[in-house]
Amino acid sequence: MKKLLTFSAIAALFSASGAAMSQEILDGGQIRDALVGNTLQADYQESGQHRHTFYEYFSEDGKIYGQDKRAEQASGYTRYIGEWEVKDGEFCTTVGYGHRGGCSVFERVNENTYVRKFDGFEIDRVKIYEGRHRPRM
Repeated sequence: MKKLLTFSAIAALFSASGAAMSQEILDGGQIRDALVGNTLQADYQESGQHRHTFYEYFSEDGKIYGQDKRAEQASGYTRYIGEWEVKDGEFCTTVGYGHRGGCSVFERVNENTYVRKFDGFEIDRVKIYEGRHRPRM
């Protein structure tokens, strides 16, 4: 079973720098270091309700291999491919299948919670799994 990463290496970086835990912002390079070779899981909410979950594996060659499941979908995941890059200090993604791409930073909210922020939009409950994680169908 794949181990869920807890960003302990990144937390150590911030502890050493003396940054305040509630305002830790990871820049594009730090996000790249945490994501490349691993899988991100995130949930979108609308009006406080869970609407959509996605998993994205970030390869070293700049590719994203994603799987998406919307709340209204009866079963299975829809797969998509995208690209990532670090640009102007942010982690940027371009994906197909009707997803919003864009550039983002991660903010550490508490010990195990991160918020992904981009273009004024926030995604909470971001988790990172070590390696290529496959969701249960």
